[in-house]
Amino acid sequence: MVTQDLIAEITERLRDIARDLLARGEVDVFIGYEEGSLPLRTTPAFITRADDASRLVWSHACENNLATYLPKFKGRVGVVVKGCDVRTLVNLVIEKQIARDQVKIVGVPCQGVIDRRRLAAVVGEGLVVRSAGGAAGDVVVVRGDGFEKVVPVEDVLSPSCATCVHPTPVICDFLAGDEGWARQAGSREAAFAEVDEFAGRSAEERFAHFAREIERCIECYACRQACPLCYCPECFVDRESPRWVGRWRDLSDKMVFHLGRVLHTAGRCVDCGACRRACPAGIDLRLLAKRMEKDALEFFGHEPGMDLAAVPVLATYRREDPDDFIL
Repeated sequence: MVTQDLIAEITERLRDIARDLLARGEVDVFIGYEEGSLPLRTTPAFITRADDASRLVWSHACENNLATYLPKFKGRVGVVVKGCDVRTLVNLVIEKQIARDQVKIVGVPCQGVIDRRRLAAVVGEGLVVRSAGGAAGDVVVVRGDGFEKVVPVEDVLSPSCATCVHPTPVICDFLAGDEGWARQAGSREAAFAEVDEFAGRSAEERFAHFAREIERCIECYACRQACPLCYCPECFVDRESPRWVGRWRDLSDKMVFHLGRVLHTAGRCVDCGACRRACPAGIDLRLLAKRMEKDALEFFGHEPGMDLAAVPVLATYRREDPDDFIL
């Protein structure tokens, strides 16, 4: 069970590690989480002084994948990572976007993060949450004008967390807690259950589903900006010559972007949920990304972000690789 004391212990360990790294000059900046200005919100914290380590926090509201910021720093960086985040970091090292010896990886035995859309559905879409508490335990207490609700954290976890296979970071320099503090790892069967169910539908049903979802896209590209693996200096949708995507907000143009992005992250996506959380329209393209993840595992035996010596699945070839698709 996740308790307030356990979360408080993780928070103190994070602060001690950050304080020590900064005081000894082993990092130039430490990236973690601090309290946000809204209920159940944290915000990335960029700390450069040991005395400021007390700003760091840990709770079920620490949703951001902080690996997103690593390619932007050229000095020595310390960073807090969850199980999914560190696998992103490993991908960035493999793809030579960051240097492993320039990063101090501080892992957290993750208990999962809250999905605010799921919480809103449980609390009531029309209700405004004025304050919240208990996000550091096994329940969330939300309060507003004339109401108070107690919601089990397990009921409002991010879908990515509910079936996470690696809640404890697979690689780290420091672990802010014990491995046993993490939530119980999920099974691969559970992780791909939704994908398998969806694959059983007809092609017409699958297309209709994604057409409805993608039609709501406003082409803000927040999913791209939030994704730690979308680091191209110029995205293909921004190119003017040749122009790959039109500016007329047609469904076909939206499809090209989203399908192109999913294919770009095939064999790299670790299901951190950053794109889903960032979307202002609430579009969930997780089914597509999870299908790519499953195919990479089943066809090529590749699980992204597990091994610093691994080669990206789309950057290698073996004689026994499936080739039935070649005409």
